[in-house]
Amino acid sequence: MEFVIVGLLVLAIIIAIDWFAAKAMYEIAVMKGHPEKKYFWWCFWMAMFGYPMVIALPDDAAHRRKAPPARTYFPNCKEGKGK
Repeated sequence: MEFVIVGLLVLAIIIAIDWFAAKAMYEIAVMKGHPEKKYFWWCFWMAMFGYPMVIALPDDAAHRRKAPPARTYFPNCKEGKGK
């Protein structure tokens, strides 16, 4: 009976660690420009196959390109005076 309890406790700890690792890998996939939730589930269910898949994802450079902020003129702004 003690082995069953210890086994279930170990299993719960492994699942918790896998959950947090999959969550971190999903955040990496989002940073790379792939926000699909499937990358979380791949990493959660297929850990040893999901992690390298997320690592190998290409960076989506299109989501990183942002228009530069528009320059505006504020005549009453003290920041630009005296320079």
